[in-house]
Amino acid sequence: MAAPATPSRILPKSNFHNTHTTTNTEGSTALDAVRTGPYPAYQTNDGFEHPDHVIPPRDYTGFDNLIIVCCHAIFHPNASSADFPLFSPYDEKNWHLAPFQKPNPDTGKPGEQETFVAHALAGINVLLSEWSPDFPQSTLLVMSGGPTKRSLTPLSEARSYYHAALAQELAQGNLGGGRVHQLFSKGRILLEEHATDSFQNLLFSVLLFRRITGRYPKQVRIITHAFKARRFLDLHAPAIRWPSNSIQVQGIDPVMSGAEREETIQGEEKYGFAPWLEDPLGTGEVLASKRRNRGWDEQVAEQLVDGLEDTVKELLNGTVSNQLPWNSRSLDAAARKSS
Repeated sequence: MAAPATPSRILPKSNFHNTHTTTNTEGSTALDAVRTGPYPAYQTNDGFEHPDHVIPPRDYTGFDNLIIVCCHAIFHPNASSADFPLFSPYDEKNWHLAPFQKPNPDTGKPGEQETFVAHALAGINVLLSEWSPDFPQSTLLVMSGGPTKRSLTPLSEARSYYHAALAQELAQGNLGGGRVHQLFSKGRILLEEHATDSFQNLLFSVLLFRRITGRYPKQVRIITHAFKARRFLDLHAPAIRWPSNSIQVQGIDPVMSGAEREETIQGEEKYGFAPWLEDPLGTGEVLASKRRNRGWDEQVAEQLVDGLEDTVKELLNGTVSNQLPWNSRSLDAAARKSS
């Protein structure tokens, strides 16, 4: 078995900085946004920036729990713009939405951007519940979603959700991005910017947690639509042999009428659940083509498993081993229960 993965602070420099330099819609970078906007990433002095090797590494001792916010669209306002605080994350015009995510004036259904904001804030609220020196910090939040609309913007879904949360803080009068920016700066909010579907949301977020902390999470909570709970609990988690007692789904659905709810459930069963039931790892042509259409680059997989266990590398190549590193926890729990 491969040696344990190293924390992200000693990952190859190009990989480390790629997580901080996604280009936004105006051609600048997200790193430029937090440097020049109201959300400084770190202190600078007359153009001097501390080299990576002298920045004290973050200590992730005691962090065992992972919250995954599955992203579904892109909040596109330029975070480096001076008027960024004027762009509400609740305004449909500020999102790149799929047709089915847009408001329906005939039924009164609001745009699903409201639900996406609720997903992001639900994850952040978990971290805020630990916002006390008397309460041990044990949870990392990963916002997961790649740049799935490259024809419109190179911005990733994950980074845009973080920007939406910042915009919400600013709208409430919290200058400088408030506690959302503080959590991001402290490394409590991480951005997984490669996933193109729900299976990758789960797996890539777990792998990011591993690369950052050097270990796998003990508990995983997925924040997504409630109607997708079966997909995660009955298909994705079993597909990677994730222990069933170590994963939960927190479901928040869009506002729906009875007819819309029935249509949504039927659509999920036919187009969401059934394809994964037939192709658990998403390597068949139907699901793989969806990934490619959303911008998935298979070469990225090598970066995601660099330094990880051999069985994890095999998993991304479509082979599921009985010796995946998180399986031992399940076996240990079973042994304790029977003793």
